[in-house]
Amino acid sequence: MINELYQITDEIYRLTQIFSDKNREEDIQKLEYLLLKRRDLMEKLPPKSRDHEWMGKKIVEMNKTIDQNLIFIRHRIMEDLRLLKMKKKHNNSYVNPYEMKSFDGMFYDKKN
Repeated sequence: MINELYQITDEIYRLTQIFSDKNREEDIQKLEYLLLKRRDLMEKLPPKSRDHEWMGKKIVEMNKTIDQNLIFIRHRIMEDLRLLKMKKKHNNSYVNPYEMKSFDGMFYDKKN
């Protein structure tokens, strides 16, 4: 079981290293699947044994890097969402330039 956990963690590690905007959707889906699978394995993991102690240490080391990379990926996605909202708001002002807007609590009547 620890071997499978090590392989999944290694795959997540490699995937977070090569994460790109080109295949973002596929990579996110793959990461989500692998993280869920790894969580399930970790819940079923037997108590610590000396035979696989080096694998456990390696998994912990990889996990630190994985956490940092996932935070970086999340920030990139959040930034893209923020930019998308700004573009949408900006485009709406071109599509409907006479939209009723309020300035400092004042309302302007729209003439038909």
